[in-house]
Amino acid sequence: MDGAEGPPPKYRVGDKIKIHWGTTLVIGEVTEDRGPLGVGGRRLYGVRFTLTDDEPSYIELPEVEMEPAT
Repeated sequence: MDGAEGPPPKYRVGDKIKIHWGTTLVIGEVTEDRGPLGVGGRRLYGVRFTLTDDEPSYIELPEVEMEPAT
């Protein structure tokens, strides 16, 4: 491979991550690595999270908007 896809992914499917949802910090799980599809080749991930006892929510976010949950 010639490196055209950018750096290796920081997260893997199943990783727990933290994201900001408005003013709330929520824990989510990476469900999909969408690859370098974002602006300028930013890597996008599919993330599932639950805000309340409701059904889980899904969002796609760039890698830079996520951090590992510890």
